[in-house]
Amino acid sequence: MKVANLFLLIFCVSANVFAQKSYTLKQNLPIGKKYDFSMVSDQIINQEISGQKININQTIGTDYTFDIRNGDESTKDIDVIYNRIYMKSSAMGNTMTMDSNDADTTKQNPFMGIKGATFRMVMEPNGSIKSLIGIEKMLTSMATKMSKDSAVVNSLRESLAKQFNADGMKQTMESSLKIYPQKPVKVGDSWTVDTKIQMTMPIETVTTYTLKEVKDGIAYLNIAGSLTSKGNFETMGN
Repeated sequence: MKVANLFLLIFCVSANVFAQKSYTLKQNLPIGKKYDFSMVSDQIINQEISGQKININQTIGTDYTFDIRNGDESTKDIDVIYNRIYMKSSAMGNTMTMDSNDADTTKQNPFMGIKGATFRMVMEPNGSIKSLIGIEKMLTSMATKMSKDSAVVNSLRESLAKQFNADGMKQTMESSLKIYPQKPVKVGDSWTVDTKIQMTMPIETVTTYTLKEVKDGIAYLNIAGSLTSKGNFETMGN
């Protein structure tokens, strides 16, 4: 269960209905602005392998900068810049950590090429991702930061493409950005968003948003949701 308060910069269109305003909520990020954006997933994974039960505690985090470059009231062109990816996994008394900020070059680190990597996404007013641009170029840049050997670069690029493919990245972004109601809402109204993403395993989240208040064109939401996962588990970096 997750409970949080969400601050949204939105465009609100209000109308009087029985003396209570209704609002059309959608993104309206100002061109030229930059926003730091973080996604953190805390996971408790229960597995059974050859009759042995294994419990895994895992945290995966990603820090981005969203640079709002161009657009209008219909879409926004946003440069997404990776600042950091980190992962900590504990199981059976052993702990494994990986961090793109780790300066130790003597150990294997599949995240070492991510810092500064960038692509562009085109986002619609409802938070849907219309398109992603520059993924292939980003993967090549990441791989060449990790090795100068062309054969190794090609192998790394293929491996990175499994984690940073367009479909998966679109799902990840929409899981946090595609949250707006499909019709005008009043203070106190709620709506539900169902999203599916592929991280280290298939994850489905069902989130209920409630409009708490609107001040100066900014909407404040209460959030409550549930997360379920069924499927094969994969360790990041493999």
